[in-house]
Amino acid sequence: MTAAFGLATIKTWRACAYRAVGEAGVVDTLALSIRGTTQYLFVRGYDRSRPLLLFLPGGPGESFVPLAGEFSDELEHDFIVVHIENGGFGKSTKYTTGPTLEQMVEDTGRVVDHLLTRFDRKALYLVGHSFGSILALKLAQAQPQKVLGVATVGQAVDWRAGNRITHEHLLALARKEQDNAALADLAGIAPDLSTTAEGRPMIDFASVKRQREWLEHYGLNNILLQHTAKARWFTYLGSPNHTLAESCDLIYRGPCKWIADPQWWSQWNNILPGVLEFNAARDVPQLEIPYIAIVGSNDWITPGLLTRQYFDALIAPEKRFIEIPGAQHYTFLDKPHEFQQAVRTLLSLTHESSGQPAADRP
Repeated sequence: MTAAFGLATIKTWRACAYRAVGEAGVVDTLALSIRGTTQYLFVRGYDRSRPLLLFLPGGPGESFVPLAGEFSDELEHDFIVVHIENGGFGKSTKYTTGPTLEQMVEDTGRVVDHLLTRFDRKALYLVGHSFGSILALKLAQAQPQKVLGVATVGQAVDWRAGNRITHEHLLALARKEQDNAALADLAGIAPDLSTTAEGRPMIDFASVKRQREWLEHYGLNNILLQHTAKARWFTYLGSPNHTLAESCDLIYRGPCKWIADPQWWSQWNNILPGVLEFNAARDVPQLEIPYIAIVGSNDWITPGLLTRQYFDALIAPEKRFIEIPGAQHYTFLDKPHEFQQAVRTLLSLTHESSGQPAADRP
């Protein structure tokens, strides 16, 4: 009873703090019906006149909304920041029929349209993490008139090529330590973490699990220990955006669950072939808007080498490559201040690209 009272007090306090943005600010939770689901947008900013910034999470099907204040608190002074939950996480409902990648891009476009209409804007900024980076790039390419600039973190450039790079890195680490057991186990992993199922390319979840375990062994995969809902259960339970039941749902179906129980991923079976076949260099070789690649120096889920190669080849009016030392795949959680400083660079790049002075920010 005492614990429940204490948790209720914490949730109430966090809810009050969450709403404290001043008279000029905005705090809202928006429900949006898309493809038979109800998806939720969490909106917060200290100045409603600032530009919109939509954060597209990884996965597919991740939610870091309960942690968003840790990597959005500074951005909320320069943007109206929007986070999204979909695919059965948190407040959202599951898809009855899982979308394809192209349908997911279309759905994200509907989210953008909804935000632009509601806040009377012509365009917004996009930040995409991992899987979300694919959506961000493809949407920015398809509808550049609605996107002021795009930043990606943990950029998914090419699933197969990226995992082959990681596999070679793990082998090199094992050889350096003369770890024959590691070498033997790594030899049994599909280097590109892909397979074929029912005639379609699919993620080899067994190989993913083993690869991530070896990354963790070498200190290169801190997500399971530091950033999942299970690892941060108390923060999730105290989320100001969720009921206790929704918070508990997030804890038991957080990002770590997709490796332990891939059956939950059945709703994403239609989207994964598109993810596996996506090649940023081939599919999005050019953007009409400014682009920032934010890279954790120790990211071996989406290796920085591949992102650098894509960045160098990409044609864009303005672009920046920003490496954050010591950060891994979840750079925004590892180094939240540095991540937010990197995202803020979008503002200056937009002005450079458009020729507008800083005072005339959108």
